[in-house]
Amino acid sequence: MTIFGLKSAELLDTVLLATDFSESSSKAGRYASALARKMKAALVITHAFVLDQAALEAETFRNLMSQQRIHLQKELKTLAEELTSGRGEVETVLLEHDPRVAVAELAESRKPSIIVMGTHGGGLLERFVVGSTAEGILRHTGLPALTVGPKAPPLLTENLAIRRILFVTNNTAGAADTAQLAVDVARMFGAALDVLNVIHPNSVKNTLNEPHELLAHHDETEAALPASFHDHLESRTFVSVGQPRTEILKHIREREIDLLVMCLNADSQLEMQGNLSGAFPIIAEASCPVLTQVKVASAPETEAN
Repeated sequence: MTIFGLKSAELLDTVLLATDFSESSSKAGRYASALARKMKAALVITHAFVLDQAALEAETFRNLMSQQRIHLQKELKTLAEELTSGRGEVETVLLEHDPRVAVAELAESRKPSIIVMGTHGGGLLERFVVGSTAEGILRHTGLPALTVGPKAPPLLTENLAIRRILFVTNNTAGAADTAQLAVDVARMFGAALDVLNVIHPNSVKNTLNEPHELLAHHDETEAALPASFHDHLESRTFVSVGQPRTEILKHIREREIDLLVMCLNADSQLEMQGNLSGAFPIIAEASCPVLTQVKVASAPETEAN
């Protein structure tokens, strides 16, 4: 059995929490800590910042550590003392750079098993953190990322309980890869697994024949799932017609989903094409955390001269 692509004996290696010290990040921190404990993984907390003018002058011209840097170091230390990992002490990393660049570079160098972050769902924060930073990290590394939105429930205990997972697919190769990630998480938590394929209304050729068309899509969805999908796993496949955002959020509510898993790639209706389009409205409105993974396109092969 594998978990997040690792042999079960290895479990998770590292959980990377990207924080801006907001209330939403605090909620995400509890998820990151609970996940690290469950899988006996290390927990690394990072914050990226840019020096303000006063701090820049203090460090450049007076060779002093700025109050801005001192304050952020204290914030990281306090957060690390509040959270626990599965491997003892929590590591902190303060990065001086644009978060969209710095967090992505740290993820690339450390190769965590999963990245965790939060969003409050309105204003600048979600556009900066979830739109730019998460997209930058995922598109460059393809690492799984757990985003805890404003409507996701706060963890009231130290244990993370996931009873039912929703995996959204469009039957592409990238979605098939992410399906295995959904299976791994379901096995990790002993959770039931729903599979949802949302068909756009324009793709239904004959509304009078819709039940038969949906049955065909159902069979196609089942066939696209990995062979391991139904092994020792409670699963059920759903096909609906409508807009992905509407149908996914409806399914989450009606089936009491605890975790949404999505693949994001270039040919998906859920592609992150902009800060407030694509996947972000789903992340912001989902009443559960959202686990995403971008299918990173491989570079085209070139013939040798």
